[in-house]
Amino acid sequence: MDSGQLSTRRMSDGTMMVELRGELDLASTTALHDQLSADVIAMRPPGVVVDLGLVTFMDSTVLGALISVRRNARDVGAWLRVVNPSPFVARLLRITGVDQTLGYQPGAG
Repeated sequence: MDSGQLSTRRMSDGTMMVELRGELDLASTTALHDQLSADVIAMRPPGVVVDLGLVTFMDSTVLGALISVRRNARDVGAWLRVVNPSPFVARLLRITGVDQTLGYQPGAG
């Protein structure tokens, strides 16, 4: 990805843990979507946790990509949840109305 970074690992219970870092915007959306979707389809995890703790900026195109990855996860029988957003990202999730869609629960991680 151009300005942001992504790392994926499998937890002992099979859950796919994804850590996003940096500035995520239109320039990184396609790569983010394509890599996450490919990982979900290949790994077929029971669930996907997307850690947003190191994201310094995110725009609405990235939210759209995450919603699309959530659909891919559901197609393979997995759930997807975002956790640990910065106050900026948490506000973006809330004001765009995708917080519940992406499984974000304030105070839950």
